Amino acid sequence: MQGQSGRTRSTVTAMRVGAMLATLAAGTALQAQPAPAPHPLTIDDIMALKTVGGLTCSPDGKQAAYLVGTVDAKADKRHQALWLADLAGDAPRVLVDNPDGVADAQFTPDGKAISFVAKRGKDEQAQIWVLDRRGGEAQKLTDVKGEILGYKWSPDARRLLLTLSDAKPEGPKDDPERPRPLVIDGTQIKEDRQGFVTAEDHGHLYVFDVATKALTQITPSGIADETAAEWSPDGKTIAYLADHRLDPAAPATDWLTLVAPEAKASPRVVAKLAYAFGQKLIWSADGSRIAHLYGDVVKVNEYTQPHLAQTVLATGVTTPVAGALPYSVAFPVSLGAGKVGLVAADDRHEVPLVADLASGAVQRLGDGSLAVADQCDAPDAKAPRAVIASGDGKPSEVYALEGNRFRVLTSHNREVAARVAWAPVEDFAVKASDGSEAHGLLVRPLGAKPGTRYPTVMWIHGGPTAQDAHELEAISDNMFRQLLAANGYAALALNYRGSSGRGDDYARTIAADWGNKEVKDLHAAYDWAVAQGFADPARLGSGGWSYGGILTDFLIVRDNRVKAAISGAGEGNIFALFGVDQYIKQYSQEIGTPWGAFDRYVQMSEPLLHADRIKTPTLFLGGTADDNVPLIGGQQLYQALKLTGVPTRLVAYPDEFHGIRRPSFQRDRYERVLDWYGRYLKP
Repeated sequence: MQGQSGRTRSTVTAMRVGAMLATLAAGTALQAQPAPAPHPLTIDDIMALKTVGGLTCSPDGKQAAYLVGTVDAKADKRHQALWLADLAGDAPRVLVDNPDGVADAQFTPDGKAISFVAKRGKDEQAQIWVLDRRGGEAQKLTDVKGEILGYKWSPDARRLLLTLSDAKPEGPKDDPERPRPLVIDGTQIKEDRQGFVTAEDHGHLYVFDVATKALTQITPSGIADETAAEWSPDGKTIAYLADHRLDPAAPATDWLTLVAPEAKASPRVVAKLAYAFGQKLIWSADGSRIAHLYGDVVKVNEYTQPHLAQTVLATGVTTPVAGALPYSVAFPVSLGAGKVGLVAADDRHEVPLVADLASGAVQRLGDGSLAVADQCDAPDAKAPRAVIASGDGKPSEVYALEGNRFRVLTSHNREVAARVAWAPVEDFAVKASDGSEAHGLLVRPLGAKPGTRYPTVMWIHGGPTAQDAHELEAISDNMFRQLLAANGYAALALNYRGSSGRGDDYARTIAADWGNKEVKDLHAAYDWAVAQGFADPARLGSGGWSYGGILTDFLIVRDNRVKAAISGAGEGNIFALFGVDQYIKQYSQEIGTPWGAFDRYVQMSEPLLHADRIKTPTLFLGGTADDNVPLIGGQQLYQALKLTGVPTRLVAYPDEFHGIRRPSFQRDRYERVLDWYGRYLKP
């Protein structure tokens, strides 16, 4: 037995050594094996992509905080967490992972702490919290009654400038069985995600003392919302914009206003600026001027391409910054020493720029491979700065922009990006029947063969003041096109007249003339695709959301070549939306009233008034709580096609606004898109 026992120990030892060697050999073999081949994009891949946004940077520009959204399948919502990235290259890390999400992160002026807006614990509404970067738990800073619409730290970090909605009157809380009536006094009665705009829903300015917790209102309550508020460098003055876009004496304007940060101060209007989307006020170091965006056309304001200007506060004189690109700019940030960073929509590209306020000189940055979707302030225009960007086959990440180079800092979407075979994206140009040229993007079917014709879908962007570009965000029109290409379709994206990226004239040419020139451009794209030999003329489709849905409605009433259509949040009868949606400013200033511009309203209601001409099987989609383009637009055309015998279906997403946010509904929408086109374009 002893001998056997001794032999057994030796055998066991040998077996262990052999097993270890075998394991090492197997590991080496596994490492040597190539990674799995990328597969065509699936809906699961899309749902696994993370959203990246809410970028803010430390005062020294060396660190960037940002929000990452992931799908929480169990809760059926997209959950946002606050992350921190180091521009020097240290691994990003999670700062705050709050069950109810996080919003509006900002660094304190000394950079030692990060504040954010969140609803935590027993909070009935979101408050401002502060997290010391040296460690510890976040501490609640505010306990205010109104909704926090925005906030800014004072230069000395002793005060907060708050934009708050007016607190609801004291009294018993709403009882679901016996709610209070909504009292509406303003002309603007609806806003998407908000519903009816009541007297308590306007934003006004307050100063919050960090030490004493005292809250002081500095602008009076009223129906002119105050936005884009910023402290002066010395902390003695507040600049903000007062919304007067419905003021008959100065239509479509924001009033640049100054006020002292104290009770009962008297605001002083400096200049009346044409409204510009995405506005931000940037003080000069000496406090004498403010750089800002401006729109140059007032009554067709929805199509104005924002440009850069600066206003001298002593005189109110506003001067455009010479030398800027003729295209729209966005995301203005301070880069110190009289420099402003911008992102220009430049014909299918989103290009980072640096503008010199004194000379007007503009420098293009980046290498054109990525589209910038957000960027940070920085103390020096020559130093690296954080941006969020994406490109063809490259979903959104945070990058350090260093001159003409993008250096990736995060890898939130790297795994999904690597496992997907992304369809190639090509530029193209077409000429419409009236001679106007339009530019677009073509996404060929994955594995397309020369000489073979494929079902081809025109997926139309919304806006219309937007553009299809070489970018790839998690929730975007480009993702729809990639999904179509992965399933055997060619997908077209056209920047029709009205789009950004080609200058003011190109954008505003469709004002008060919806569904005319844009449809000519879309027809030209179909003609081009068929002439190129890849589009099957018997299997053409159309689809889009918002203005993309509206243009789909115009396409199908005029072009029976379209064999399948999907109209998301569209409308075919503008009479039905007047006074129902959120665009009363646009109606009154651009189009006119139904009684004052009756013929124009009839022209722009062609899809419903001539619904008997529609032969295209059409799927209508929308949110039941959408006050941007209400579901009534889809309902009416759905009913019309039902009565005329055209195959149709209406899908209403409960409690959803203009953008579908519930992940299960997002998945449902992708599935329905593939099902509908598969039914009629791939019988």
